[in-house]
Amino acid sequence: YLERRRKNNEAAKKSRDLRRLKEEHMAKKAKLLENENVMLKAQIRTLADEL
Repeated sequence: YLERRRKNNEAAKKSRDLRRLKEEHMAKKAKLLENENVMLKAQIRTLADEL
């Protein structure tokens, strides 16, 4: 029983850690995309002003 609990605890920890890493990666990617969006909007304004 104790061995089964230990293995389950390890599996649960691994699952939580992987989920946390995925969430952090998604947050970083979202921030990069937000920054890119701001730059592209500024570029659109600049090009529109040239017309």
